[in-house]
Amino acid sequence: MKKIISVTILIAWIVGFSIGFSKAYNKTDDQSLVKSVVWEVTGPNIEKPSYLVGTMHLMCEKDFAISPKIKSIYKKSEQAYFELDFDDPDLNSQMMAAMVAKEPLKERFSEEQYAQFAGFLEGHSQYKIEMFEQLEYIAIISALTVESLACSNIKTLDNELTNLAQKLDMPIYGLETVADQMQAVAVMNPKKGQLMSEEELAMFTELDQVLNKMVELYQQEDIVGMFDFMANYPGSVDNWDEVKRILFDDRNKNWAAKIPGIAQAKPTVFAFGAGHLAGEQGVIQLLRDAGLTVKPIMELN
Repeated sequence: MKKIISVTILIAWIVGFSIGFSKAYNKTDDQSLVKSVVWEVTGPNIEKPSYLVGTMHLMCEKDFAISPKIKSIYKKSEQAYFELDFDDPDLNSQMMAAMVAKEPLKERFSEEQYAQFAGFLEGHSQYKIEMFEQLEYIAIISALTVESLACSNIKTLDNELTNLAQKLDMPIYGLETVADQMQAVAVMNPKKGQLMSEEELAMFTELDQVLNKMVELYQQEDIVGMFDFMANYPGSVDNWDEVKRILFDDRNKNWAAKIPGIAQAKPTVFAFGAGHLAGEQGVIQLLRDAGLTVKPIMELN
């Protein structure tokens, strides 16, 4: 079966996990975060609890399941917020339009850089570089990601949680817009003349193994393990501090600033990549710093 998946979900996965673009740094010191991908949020002026749900944006169908406790907290909530408004009928068209680059790849890359990338594609994929001439770099990464997966049937928890919300007649909203997300991922674009390192070249051929490890950690609900794995995966970019700040820290801060007011209005499910939960600048810690109580849901109530 042909691998078909929403462009929106692909971008969300790449943005959420940034696999292959990180520089190693120390493990998080916060070992108090137990293994759970569902967290209850309470605090001042919040009459009924809201919930954080860490998602895995992309996995093979054989590995896919929705935890009973996720289904349970949905029944206690009145609305759902995802990274993007996945209920928006125009979302895919907005994302597709955003994937079209203003300049051709030959102008964005140097001659040597273009030749290296063309050679890599011919040697390790079904694609030729001409197919990507008018696409943004993130769209190219997305295509290579899908091709690397060993399975043909792909599932996304975001899609399934959107379907679940729709069945329960829950309004669906986004914590950020397509424009916000595309502005963030632009930091990943290679600079003109920047050749791919051996680590980055290897990353493209190891995406399947990386995904398998992420799925394993997700199934264990080990959000600290996921955070550490992402942080210490061999990477290539010299501006990792900037990449981490824009893709993770700044977005986490923006979401954490919105969550209290939304939770005060209605009991809400906030579902986003599990990689955003842990860490000193993770959503859990940011909400705690803001005076909210955030505690894990370990089993059904």
